[in-house]
Amino acid sequence: MLRRALPLRFGGKEHLRLVARGSYNRLRRMSTHGHRTTSDSRLTPATEREGPWTTPNVLTVFRIALLVPFLYMVSEGRFGLALAVFFLASLTDFADGYVARRYKQQSRLGRFLDPLADKLLTTAGFVVLAISHQGFASIPVWLAVAVVGRDLIIVLGSLVVYRLTKFKDFKPTLLGKINTLVELGLIVWFLVFHTTGRLIFLLPYLYAIVLASLSISGAEYIFRGAGILRRHRRAAQSHS
Repeated sequence: MLRRALPLRFGGKEHLRLVARGSYNRLRRMSTHGHRTTSDSRLTPATEREGPWTTPNVLTVFRIALLVPFLYMVSEGRFGLALAVFFLASLTDFADGYVARRYKQQSRLGRFLDPLADKLLTTAGFVVLAISHQGFASIPVWLAVAVVGRDLIIVLGSLVVYRLTKFKDFKPTLLGKINTLVELGLIVWFLVFHTTGRLIFLLPYLYAIVLASLSISGAEYIFRGAGILRRHRRAAQSHS
């Protein structure tokens, strides 16, 4: 009686193997499903799954497109209209950052386009404002050269660091962000002063502030690049 009851209760060795195999497969499917859920929902941003053309990125591209009417107005000496276009570009700069943070629409493309738009606006603005035109004022050429030269040094330095160390996690520093605001502020006040015809005597002092900001922020980037090269050299010596 006992021998006949055992097969009915446990199903024999073959039954045990089938039960164990089925439990293992179920556990494997559950773990795989959980891993995929975590990978998709937590590790991958929603914007990366939806595509690059989010609302903040569209606003940033629109800000880049505003360069055309802005530069045209400046070259024609229509500083009032140029100031209005510049103000609209500033609003889009605020809007794309707010939307990206508020609705979690940060993306890799946005992290690349946003500083690029600011840099294009400032660099192109300084170059056009430095070109001498008959009938209206311009900023000093040496100041435009300093702005463009600093940016070229940073870009070339970053390229050298990448080629030597493969380091590519370049991020703007606090002083770099302040410098961008100072450059944008000078463009705004230059347009305002020459549109109203008042307080123009303050511009040389603003030029000095911009030059100081360029020097300090540029030196910081140079020291950071030198630090990356030193750490890479030490790491290479420790492995050798």
